[in-house]
Amino acid sequence: MYRSRWNHWNCSKVADVIRGTKKPFALGWKEWDAWHEDARKKHPLRYYLAETGLKTLQDILYFPYDVYHNVEVYVRNRWIDKTHMINTGLQPGQYYEFDTKILHGLFNELVDYVETEISHTMKAYKDRNYKFKNGRCKQAGLDHLDWAIGLTFGADYGINKNDPDYNKPTPQAISAMIIKELYLWWTEIRPNRLDPHSLYDAHNRAETFDKIDELETKYHQEDTDMMIKLITIRQDIWC
Repeated sequence: MYRSRWNHWNCSKVADVIRGTKKPFALGWKEWDAWHEDARKKHPLRYYLAETGLKTLQDILYFPYDVYHNVEVYVRNRWIDKTHMINTGLQPGQYYEFDTKILHGLFNELVDYVETEISHTMKAYKDRNYKFKNGRCKQAGLDHLDWAIGLTFGADYGINKNDPDYNKPTPQAISAMIIKELYLWWTEIRPNRLDPHSLYDAHNRAETFDKIDELETKYHQEDTDMMIKLITIRQDIWC
């Protein structure tokens, strides 16, 4: 088991020189298959040296570091971060219905994704001076989403100006828009919704009960709609 790498030697500029073909920044699965087949046909030996040779050499040289990293990651995931569990963020010692635990569990995981996972990718920008507290930085996570939202199909994706998809948002960009919408709704909009029970009027109980019930029903539906939207894009929420 090898660690996930940020820097793959077979994706480097050196690999491009050895291969004789520049590797695109990103492609779809089918497009990647076509690119690999084309690059292999153009320079079979050079392709092998760049794609297989460099990867094998990197794996051999990094093997001791990979073993150490895997042990370190297992210990942290198992006993510190407990990534196999969902943290609802709800106050301990209280009773919560199943629907409440589902809602808070899913959206608290989304908050962690934005503030503690993708936020760390922004550490590459040393000039931004992000302030991380306990491994968490809201602004860095939002900035990453804004970067992703700006991704469009272009030369880096093998798309030329004559292609109908040129300059259109990528799937990652579209997903990032939805993730940001959901995150801001959960952290800023939902907590500031009007409390339905603040509408209670002891002098007009029947009417205010109807208003309270109407607003609570509206909120429940909104919660459900946003939760469904989150579940719909769950496969796009990864680092």
